[in-house]
Amino acid sequence: MKKIVIATLALMTGLAFAASVTLEGQDQQGERGAVGSTNYAVSVKDSINNTFAADIGFANYQQDNTKALSTRLETGITAAMPLGPVGVYARTAIGEKYNNTKNFAYYSIEPGVTVTLGKVGFKLGYRYRDAVNEVNLDKTRTGRVGVSYALSNKDIIGVRYDKVTGDSWNHSYNVSYTRSF
Repeated sequence: MKKIVIATLALMTGLAFAASVTLEGQDQQGERGAVGSTNYAVSVKDSINNTFAADIGFANYQQDNTKALSTRLETGITAAMPLGPVGVYARTAIGEKYNNTKNFAYYSIEPGVTVTLGKVGFKLGYRYRDAVNEVNLDKTRTGRVGVSYALSNKDIIGVRYDKVTGDSWNHSYNVSYTRSF
């Protein structure tokens, strides 16, 4: 519990200095016997330089049938290289998953491609995630495709579809709002 409080305070403190804050809602549909969930996430991201950006995020999951909760706290680094309207990126992250029965560390790697055409952005990515200790079944592969629209130079709305396979099978529809400072 102390870790959650400390991480939440760090996240809230980071909001005051963030280059951008993203709020996201997810409707996750379980497959192959997996239970669906409703998820909410908040993340803060800031540039380190022209290539690298750091982020910290908090996601809360509530199962549809039992209302059981789980939480992920995660921090990551993204390297991005624009090539005109097309860009490539790679994000690495580490985090901690908390649920009713245990907590465990995990890591993820996500390469992808972005395309920007005026105010519209497209993203195609692939995330590999696994528990640090493989006793904890958290190995997943996620294909994701998204589109975003810049309402202004500081406000972006987006939608994304994720397809998850591995130790968990589901797909989700995600809606996000990003505010840059």
